[in-house]
Amino acid sequence: MLLQLRMAAGYLAVFVMPGLFALGLWLERPSLAFGAVFLIFPLARGVFGAYRQRTPIMWREGIATCLDRLPLAYGFVLLCVVGFSVWMIGAGAAESPAKAVGIGLSLWLTMLFATCPAHELIHRRDSRQACAGSLIAGLAGYPFLGCEHLAHHARFGDTARAEWPRLDESVWRFAARRIRRIMGETVAPGGVLWKRGQRQPDNTGVRGAATVTLVTWAAFSWAGGLPGFLIYLGVIVGVTFGIQLITYLQHWGLGDDSLPEAENRQFAWEDDCQFQAWVTLHLSFHQSHHQSPRLAYYRVGMAEDSPRQPAGYVMLMLICMIPALWRRLMLPARDRWMRQPEQAPSSGRRLTCFSQYSARVVGREQSNDEVS
Repeated sequence: MLLQLRMAAGYLAVFVMPGLFALGLWLERPSLAFGAVFLIFPLARGVFGAYRQRTPIMWREGIATCLDRLPLAYGFVLLCVVGFSVWMIGAGAAESPAKAVGIGLSLWLTMLFATCPAHELIHRRDSRQACAGSLIAGLAGYPFLGCEHLAHHARFGDTARAEWPRLDESVWRFAARRIRRIMGETVAPGGVLWKRGQRQPDNTGVRGAATVTLVTWAAFSWAGGLPGFLIYLGVIVGVTFGIQLITYLQHWGLGDDSLPEAENRQFAWEDDCQFQAWVTLHLSFHQSHHQSPRLAYYRVGMAEDSPRQPAGYVMLMLICMIPALWRRLMLPARDRWMRQPEQAPSSGRRLTCFSQYSARVVGREQSNDEVS
């Protein structure tokens, strides 16, 4: 019982970001949450290590029920934090450009992490919980999450419609293609948003989520004037791009343009950082999630044959913005997985394992030269 409680307590990490954001506003350190993500979160691997669970945990019913309701509790906490931030901005928290930028950056990352509990709820069979997930996504500034994500799960390896990025595609081009398609399917005339009288796919509630986004934007604008308007506009733009960036990290090089079996296997990159698994509600175990999208997050493990990311999301987010560096570091990892899909190395408590992949590639090239 105590062991399971300790294991379940790790998922409370989802509350770290809204907590840091609120604390930063209160202490007049608006960049606190933003700085923590890039300076402290990557170091958490050294503290908590790698995910080692090999068999599913037989959770006690009471603990499983609490874990099941955790994303809903998160939604309530996020709503309170957003209300607090609107009040603080109205009280002058964004009085200077520097403070406004700090608030915008911290709120952007807080809302990007908020899409993880929203994503978990969107996959629930209970229509009320799925709707709650869409509303949380709307509060986070990305009301299309439910609509576009369920379509994503139905289009395995599809690079033509930008569900999976192409092998030779940069994150910038992929994000532009994907955002353009999503806007066409949702906001453009004839899109999901305008189909009145028709039930949304799996009760995603895109219209309700869009209403929440507009109301939240209006609240920030009313409280903070132009700075408030721009802060939440930045959140909308940043979260929209951030979702596509994460999709790129999870699926690059695994689409139907380069892997013939991509249409059936649902390939996705996974990462074994324990803290990252907690704070994203196991979204980083992405191939397993694609294979069992309805399975509760606390029951999702890692796929044995999944390609493994050489670093966590935060570090890869920065690396992928430089396409040449991204390909130099990630192509060896992809090559290693294609040759030995069930023997992926782990960085353990280190920040990265890029060197392990590079060393193997160099060694293989040297062996080929000796043979020739």
